[in-house]
Amino acid sequence: MIEILKRWWRNPLTAFYIALVLLILIAWEARAFLSLALFTIIFIYLGNAAITRIERHLHIHHLWSTLLVYLLFLGVLAAAFSQIIPPLVSEASNLPSTIDKIIDTYPQLQTQLTKLIKDLSQNASVISNGKTLFSSGIGQISRFSTGVETVLLAFFFSFIFNLTKVQLIHFVHAFTKSRFAGLFVPMGQLILKFVHIFGTVIETQLLICTINTVLMVLGLWIIGMPSLLILGILVFFLGLIPVAGVLISLIPLTIVAFVTGGLIRVVEVLILVVLIHLFESYFLHPRLMANATNLPIFVTFITLIVSEKIFGAWGLIVGVPLVAFFLDVFDVQLKPKRVTSEETEHGAH
Repeated sequence: MIEILKRWWRNPLTAFYIALVLLILIAWEARAFLSLALFTIIFIYLGNAAITRIERHLHIHHLWSTLLVYLLFLGVLAAAFSQIIPPLVSEASNLPSTIDKIIDTYPQLQTQLTKLIKDLSQNASVISNGKTLFSSGIGQISRFSTGVETVLLAFFFSFIFNLTKVQLIHFVHAFTKSRFAGLFVPMGQLILKFVHIFGTVIETQLLICTINTVLMVLGLWIIGMPSLLILGILVFFLGLIPVAGVLISLIPLTIVAFVTGGLIRVVEVLILVVLIHLFESYFLHPRLMANATNLPIFVTFITLIVSEKIFGAWGLIVGVPLVAFFLDVFDVQLKPKRVTSEETEHGAH
């Protein structure tokens, strides 16, 4: 029995799977920080890729390339929001006068609305539901502010990480020389493996957002919506948020549609958003994710559905890389082995 345990302990796979179990336990205990960790990984991956390209082509010091990347990112973000916010505020300020014009055009609409408001105000259940809806709205605003804080903190962490990457590499390398190197080395390999797969999925998500934005801008142009550049920027950034981004983008889109074209244009925008969302959910997302991770489209599709139920909105981002990660860990070869001409001739003989 003791000899069996010794052989089991000496097996390299033993430390590998112990490291995997430990990482799963750590991730589960730290699940409250899931959003912060994932946003940080995303910013680190994208920032490091941009910094590496700049250093390769411009041959400048790591410090200056890091500062350049993050300043450019902040500049693009500030320029985008400076283009988005003023028109939206202007359109929102014009909303009351537009409603007045509609009421003047359709006087019977005011009568119906007045009657509806009077009936609702006398209904106790409606008042109770209204209070619940109001408190829920306050909670959603609080969550949104927490989300903004998480993104800013992750952005700051990624900046510090990429800025001090050399020191961090030396720090992590010291663990490979420690007494428990047999455990730390496979843990490091597993973390790097997941970050690589996750980064590939994030790049695919950016491609999906780009395609969605192009389709959305094209559709808005067809139905005659104004401010296409501004709305395109808005749709792209909100498209990076799984599921909720589509719902949030509906607010400015429907406001602009109502102000510029009335209820008919609002209906056209809603139909356009639904069609593009269905195209993304049932064709584009599964197909591109399958190509990025070598998973069959059916498996990718089921993974997206199940992971969304388990992890919520983050499941649409995390689910596919998690499945690809565990398949890689268990050495499941999804890519077909390329057969050379020599192997073919040898098989023929």
